[in-house]
Amino acid sequence: MKVRVIKNKEALLLIKKEWDKIFLEGEYTIFQSFQFCYNSLNEKSKPFIICLKKKGEINQIWPLEFISNRLRFINDTHADFCDILSTSESVIAQEYLNENNLLGKLRLRNLKQKSNIEKVLKNLSFYTRSTSFGYSLLTLKKTENFPDNFEHFIYRQRRRLKRILKKYSVEHKIYERSNDKFPIAEILTLKNEMIEKKARVENFLDSKFIDLAKKLYNSNNLIVSMIKSDGELLGVSLLFRDKNNYSFWVDLYDNKPMANLYHNTLVIKRITHENDATFNFGRGAYNYKIQNFKPEIYSLYELNIFNNTFEVFLFKFSKKVKLLTSNFYKKIKK
Repeated sequence: MKVRVIKNKEALLLIKKEWDKIFLEGEYTIFQSFQFCYNSLNEKSKPFIICLKKKGEINQIWPLEFISNRLRFINDTHADFCDILSTSESVIAQEYLNENNLLGKLRLRNLKQKSNIEKVLKNLSFYTRSTSFGYSLLTLKKTENFPDNFEHFIYRQRRRLKRILKKYSVEHKIYERSNDKFPIAEILTLKNEMIEKKARVENFLDSKFIDLAKKLYNSNNLIVSMIKSDGELLGVSLLFRDKNNYSFWVDLYDNKPMANLYHNTLVIKRITHENDATFNFGRGAYNYKIQNFKPEIYSLYELNIFNNTFEVFLFKFSKKVKLLTSNFYKKIKK
C-alpha cells in the first residue's frame, strides 16, 4: 500500500477520474464529490489530500486541508456532511499521520454515525468525540393533492400546510443550468438585505462561497428556487439535487412573515407533484422546519484527536470558557 499526499490543485486535477470512480461506487454526498472539494480550494488554501494506492489503484482519499494549523475536511464550514472516500478499511493513513506527528492535528467535523473514517481510525489514545443535533430527512410520495403525502401528519397539521400556501401569491421559478444562467444578481440582493437587517453576519455568503455555488450550478449539481410577489423578490433557495434526493443548502429570504417557510413548502409541493422525493434539510437545528414538516432527525458528531492528555484538557477547558462567555453575553443582552 502506497501513501501519496496531494498539496496543490494541479496535482489534484490529475486524479479526478479515480476520485469520480470511487465517489460513484459509494454512498456519498455532494460534499465528498470532486467538484465540491476541488472548487472549494483557492489560492490561499493548503490542501493535504491523502491517497492510498494498492496495485496502482486508489482505494482511499482523505480530502483534508490545513486551517489554522489543524487538519480539517475541505470546506467543512459549508459542507453539511464530511467523510473520507474509501473502498478499504486500511489503517495505513492513520499510521502515516502518526509517524509524521500529524495525527494530533486532526479536527473532524460533521461526521455521520456510520462514517468511513470511523472504520479506519482505530486504537486512538487521546481524543474527544462529541455529538451535535445533526440533520433531518423527510421522505414523501408523489401526490397531486398536497399535502396528502404527509402521511405522518394528522388532519390539523396538514391543514396548517395548506394555510401556509395561502399566505402569498407568487411567481415560482426553479433555475437549472440547462435552461438558465446562475441568478447571481438576485442572490446578492437578498444576501445584502439580510446582512443590512442584521439577519446574517457581514461575511455571510462571501465572494468565495458565491464562486463555489456558481461552479456547482454550472456542473449541474445545484439548482436554485426563486419566488417573487408582484415583482418583489421574496426568497431564493440553493438546493442540491441527486435524482429524487433534494438537499436544502442555503435559504435567503425577505423579512416578511413566514416567507422562508412558505418557500420551502412550495418547493416540496412542486417537486412531489412530479415524483417521490427525499428532502434533506441540512445541518443545524431549524425549529420551524422540524415543527412544520416533522422530518426524521439524525445526529452528527465531531472527532478531535490529540497528542497527549494535556492537549485534551486544554481543548475541553477552552470549550467550557467559550460556552460560559457566550452564556454571559446572552444574559447581558437580555
